[in-house]
Amino acid sequence: MASIDETKAQLLRSIVQDNLNVRRDVRVTPVKRDKSRNWFWLWTGSIAAATTSLMVILSVIPKAETPTLSAAPARQAAALDQLDVATANPLAHPRPIVPGTIPFSIKTIVIDPGHGGEPGTTSESGLTEKELTLDIALRLRRVLEEAPFRVLLTRETDRWMSLDKRVKFANENQADLFLSIHLNWMEPHSIRALETFYVGPADNAATLRLASRENSDSGYSLSDYKKILEKIYVDVRRNESRALAHTIQNHLFRSLKTSNPKLENRGVKTAPFVVLIGTQMPAILVEIASLSNGEEAELLATEHYRENIAEALAKGIQTYAKSLRLADWKGVDR
Repeated sequence: MASIDETKAQLLRSIVQDNLNVRRDVRVTPVKRDKSRNWFWLWTGSIAAATTSLMVILSVIPKAETPTLSAAPARQAAALDQLDVATANPLAHPRPIVPGTIPFSIKTIVIDPGHGGEPGTTSESGLTEKELTLDIALRLRRVLEEAPFRVLLTRETDRWMSLDKRVKFANENQADLFLSIHLNWMEPHSIRALETFYVGPADNAATLRLASRENSDSGYSLSDYKKILEKIYVDVRRNESRALAHTIQNHLFRSLKTSNPKLENRGVKTAPFVVLIGTQMPAILVEIASLSNGEEAELLATEHYRENIAEALAKGIQTYAKSLRLADWKGVDR
């Protein structure tokens, strides 16, 4: 039996020949014409007619059935197609890493005492944010160094340091965690708020004002901001940063509530702080107190309260680090 292709070829040849025969039998009124033009129109008409006839004929010829693959080869073929797509563009179809596939551990921690050089927030009694954040950071380093951690500070003295340099310091030292310590100033002054932030868009005006204030010394140029803002929404570190933020917030509130009973737990929030956007590891920013509140400022003036803050931060970090090890061991989400 002739194949489909052979049948098509025979049909095409016969159609062309029939059209040529018809053309030869047609009598044309004697008019002086260019013979080459006559042949051009003759072949053009013949080919057009042949093509039209062929399309009509082929439309009614039943198509040969394609042999079907068995279920298993079909699945294999589909899998290979997906593999080709994923290989061509590996980022087009990202898949989450199963916990436990890669063992994680916390080795290097960077602590960022907010401000420096310039005072930051200042209480009515004269306490400055730059002094208090550095004191608490130094205490936290001492406590953490008793555990198997390498602890680095973005600054160890009263010196100004732009936000981009703080980010660069953490990234170049390949930190596993980044913790930025700050003190707030709030209206009305009766507020005593504890809140912890990880990277993301702000959802209220107060957080936007706070982020604007803390980002004032970013050190970034306008051309950097497109890349920075993109990271707010797509950064894969956000889940770990959120887990760290919740752990720190819970430990701080439980520990400080005893000596500061009016302390308000404002929970964990997202905000576009520059130091959280640019860092390449889980990163959080803690507003540990409000210097605008006179009574809370008095508590911060005592070494006991600052030591309590440092110990609570250390316990939060240790709990988070332990949860990572447990998740890797059990192969489950935290």
